[in-house]
Amino acid sequence: NNLGRIAQSGTKKFMEALGEGKADVNLIGQFGVGFYSAYLVADKVEVVTKSMQADSPQYKWTSDASSSYTISEDNSDPIEGSGTRLILHLKDDALEYMESA
Repeated sequence: NNLGRIAQSGTKKFMEALGEGKADVNLIGQFGVGFYSAYLVADKVEVVTKSMQADSPQYKWTSDASSSYTISEDNSDPIEGSGTRLILHLKDDALEYMESA
């Protein structure tokens, strides 16, 4: 299971710097940092994933951009076969991004 690697990718310092307004935004897109850029518009991120291995359970990784996260078995809408679902809980000031173009 590699879900925890997202949180171990060395971008905690980037998130702290972002909160202090000291982040080098040119780093967005580097490994891990691109994922953490989701917190620019979301206050909570969930990653639901299911391995391609037969009979594997579905797992959910959840974090609110703090230094902690949870991983648990997930019983929400099943992912057919294998794959990943990314769920962003948008901040109130980012709801404009919900409008279709």
